[in-house]
Amino acid sequence: MTIKRYTAMDMNHALKMIKEDMGSDAVIISSRPVTQGGGRFGLFSRKVLEVTAAPANHFPKKPPALNLGGLVTSQREAERSRAYQEAERTVVAMEPVIDEISEMKHTLDEMIHSRDRPDKSADRIAEDVREMKSMMSYLLDQSGVEKKEGLPRQFIALARILEERGVAPKYVETLIDELRDGVEGHAVPDTKTLVKLAAVRMRDTLTFGGAMEKPGRGDKKPRVIAIVGPTGVGKTTTVAKLAANLVTQGASVALATIDTYRIAAVEQLKIYAGLLNVPLEVIINPGDMAWALNLNRDKDVVFIDTAGRSQRDLSQIEDLRRFLGGSNDIEIQLALAAPSSERQQEEAIKNFSPLGFSSIIFTKLDEAATLGPVFNQNVRTGTPISYFTVGQSVPEDIEEATAKRLLNGIFRADTA
Repeated sequence: MTIKRYTAMDMNHALKMIKEDMGSDAVIISSRPVTQGGGRFGLFSRKVLEVTAAPANHFPKKPPALNLGGLVTSQREAERSRAYQEAERTVVAMEPVIDEISEMKHTLDEMIHSRDRPDKSADRIAEDVREMKSMMSYLLDQSGVEKKEGLPRQFIALARILEERGVAPKYVETLIDELRDGVEGHAVPDTKTLVKLAAVRMRDTLTFGGAMEKPGRGDKKPRVIAIVGPTGVGKTTTVAKLAANLVTQGASVALATIDTYRIAAVEQLKIYAGLLNVPLEVIINPGDMAWALNLNRDKDVVFIDTAGRSQRDLSQIEDLRRFLGGSNDIEIQLALAAPSSERQQEEAIKNFSPLGFSSIIFTKLDEAATLGPVFNQNVRTGTPISYFTVGQSVPEDIEEATAKRLLNGIFRADTA
């Protein structure tokens, strides 16, 4: 087989023709735009691309590298080989981007010649642009491009969206693998559809604890709930919100606090107790806990506010355990701030685990740039999420944790 010329509308089509004819190892020698067809004065002519290529075996093999017994020559050959391999991987990885540019051109041509509504065509172009931007960003950010070889452009865009939303890379990889298996043998859906499919799969992995309700007849009373967590996550406000919601349901509620380190915290809880018309007990030492609970044994629910503890100060957490560990009847929930880093969340979960918390409340969702880390913690630990808080207002800005709320917070406009 000798050198051949191919005429195509663009480089993407030319590459496909060359691969089918000469194989993937073919070498492109040159390319140039030419005018094809046309009659007098150039009427009916069109611009095409002429590409000259040859099979790999057309070129003589390189003579073996000189072996002068020196290490430098072999090192240079190894570096050159790695450079060739890296360039080849990059070209392979960029093929989806070339495909996307070609499809965008096709969409624009259709827009010009069709009678579609302008907004409909504009939506299609916007979707194409978003996919291409995601792919380009992803490829530029990744050093291991070879890991994404052969991945359709829609999946590359989906991976980028998931990682931008804070979903951990190992979960992104698992989602991509499962979705690829699900569409195997069928046309790959567009990115928007893949996002929705990913959201459904993510929903199925989440675990929630359900909202607190007024104890029914025959239920053990009181139900004692302590809220623990790092400093600054909004525990006192969360206690007030939970108590207010139960009071509106007709439940009898009492408040208690062991946060005697901060006078302001006690005063704040006193204000909430006064507004709700419920008793407040201040617990000074671990021995006072049984006294306070016995004093409110006729109540439906007793909420215990606790002092914020640094997740890195294990001695403070042990001190908290002495207050709460004396009774198996105390239900402990861990409050974490959604805007905090994933590392901080993991550290808090690990170091507060000796307290034996049964569920997690994620606070300040309205301040979080992304909710991917919340998803990661739920999947990683399997600990149910009971509530989300979404602002400072009491009692309005708290809601039962649901998959819909979390996934909408992760994807926002991507599933609209």
